[in-house]
Amino acid sequence: MSNAKYKFYYVNGETEELETNEQYSDEANSILKLQLIQNATWLQAGGKHINLANVISIEYTGEKGNHKSESIKFRPNK
Repeated sequence: MSNAKYKFYYVNGETEELETNEQYSDEANSILKLQLIQNATWLQAGGKHINLANVISIEYTGEKGNHKSESIKFRPNK
């Protein structure tokens, strides 16, 4: 298994991929969804704090075993 990765798409057109310290899992994916549902303002990933007001969408990716999972896109609530 690999660590989970977030790919951020920013309002200014830039993208950034950051690896987390957490293993890729359905539980980590659920935690991210819960944070977004609760209108989180900041998200920590890759040693950075990301202001979600500047983010259009987030892809959560990782690998389980030998196959790569499909990316899941989220749209943060504004």
